Amino acid sequence: MDIEIQNATGDAYELLSLQLSGGEYADIVMMDLGSDLPEKYINSGALLPLNDLIEEKGSDIKEMYADILDRTVHDDGKNYYLNNWYGDDDTPVDAFNIRFDYMVDIVGEERARSSEPFSQDEFVSILKEWKEINPEVNGEASIPLTIRENASGFEGMFGMKTYYENEGRLYHIARDPQYLKMRKFQNNLLNEGLLDPEWVTNNETLKNQKLASGNVFATQSAYWDTQGVNQANVAQGNENQQYVAYKVYANDIDPSKTTYGGRNSFGWDAIGITDNAENVDAAFELINFLASREGQNLLLWGIEGEHYTVDEDGNFHPTDDTLTKFQEDTEAATNETGINRWTWFVNNQGPTEETPNRLTEYISRQAFDSEMAFQNMEGTYWDNSYYSNLSPEPSSPLGLRHQSITDIVTEAVPQMVNAASEQEVETIYNNMISRMEEAGLEEVEEYINEKYQERLELWGMN
Repeated sequence: MDIEIQNATGDAYELLSLQLSGGEYADIVMMDLGSDLPEKYINSGALLPLNDLIEEKGSDIKEMYADILDRTVHDDGKNYYLNNWYGDDDTPVDAFNIRFDYMVDIVGEERARSSEPFSQDEFVSILKEWKEINPEVNGEASIPLTIRENASGFEGMFGMKTYYENEGRLYHIARDPQYLKMRKFQNNLLNEGLLDPEWVTNNETLKNQKLASGNVFATQSAYWDTQGVNQANVAQGNENQQYVAYKVYANDIDPSKTTYGGRNSFGWDAIGITDNAENVDAAFELINFLASREGQNLLLWGIEGEHYTVDEDGNFHPTDDTLTKFQEDTEAATNETGINRWTWFVNNQGPTEETPNRLTEYISRQAFDSEMAFQNMEGTYWDNSYYSNLSPEPSSPLGLRHQSITDIVTEAVPQMVNAASEQEVETIYNNMISRMEEAGLEEVEEYINEKYQERLELWGMN
């Protein structure tokens, strides 16, 4: 079977939209699951329903996808695509990433290596103490904490999710009782000189430059966002200068109820067979193999005996040669071996409980920063698929109202964080809620709740 692969050289969304309008799409297409493209392809008849093929010839798909198939049916009860990067994934996500050597200076090595989380008050005390000891680092003013330009990521320590759910109904996250507490906490950090005063102009490049300069104690981000800085420090022989993940919980939140690890068990992509396919059976045969455990092992681990071995307990391990190649140059090793070059139909679960789903993940977990993240952020995973894609269509009148509400919040966030006092934060917050309500918040929430109840019913959970 010959396979021709077309990668988008520019905007994939734009390319797939143009191909749909011109009817010149490929036999098999992969598109962003979070966009409106899957719906557009389905409604135009471009994607073929897969149910009969799965039932007759898709034993591997049924085994691997299991209940995901029941939860990803269209409104008509049919499956038009298979998910990519699907299933529960307890890999850590957000955290407070703190430079390990600085943390040791403040709390001692035993506590710094411990999995015990830090309370909000403890965290603030640690920031203050470090700032007091280190008013300057390398001739620059010290920064106890730098964050993303949208001030996101703190929701996890306050146990917030996509929406505020109360008595079975969903509300905008800004209505969560913890939301105002979160903004006041951020505001206090700024007014006490603990938050980077330039936070609102941060982007990933600028933030990483600050981390690399050595004058930043901590940042709030996904744990892997600091890996580039960490690798550079390790390469220079400064292994203890890595940023590692720590869990911080709000004062009135149970540490086990933090929500740093929100992930969508539906994954990121939708892959389907189109009505342009000349040989649907061959296309499906390819899909069923790639989605199978054998196909996944080939895509993500390579060839057994050449790229990896299997121990007596069934766990996978890269060969010494493969391990060396990936440690020295991941991109070159990927191009040479093909391992992890094509990530299709990826199941988040590995071949065994002890084996990650892909070789590159196995290697990354050996690093100190990954080891600490898995240790310290355990139990923070939650499945946000229940809340995904509930918003009204962007181009609809209600969708425009939803965008207006989003814009109001985006405008208010820096005002709240940079406010002169807690009282001013509260005033800005109340004004924000009033403006959101004037923009149609209740109507948008009603739509979201209707969609939510329909989803629960479709999934047999209502």
